[in-house]
Amino acid sequence: MIEIELFFKTVEAEIRRKHIKYLKKQKCLPECSAALLEGGEDIEDKDEFKALKGRKKIKLVKRFNQGIETALKVLQSEYARFDKRLRAESEKGKKF
Repeated sequence: MIEIELFFKTVEAEIRRKHIKYLKKQKCLPECSAALLEGGEDIEDKDEFKALKGRKKIKLVKRFNQGIETALKVLQSEYARFDKRLRAESEKGKKF
């Protein structure tokens, strides 16, 4: 039981560490990222390419965040199911 819990905690910590590392690497987002999220049109012709690139990066970061959230949710639900099943089996063994 302790080995499984340790494995769960290690995997969760590693996922969170890689998530933080990725987000730190993506700090090159344009300063007008809030305007890009809202769909601002006040972008100069020279900066149009940069803005388009910034929008794509924002979409990538959002998708990456969703993937991380999904992975953590699945990991936590599977561990909870395993823990519940293990506790039920141990209680069942104690009754006999």
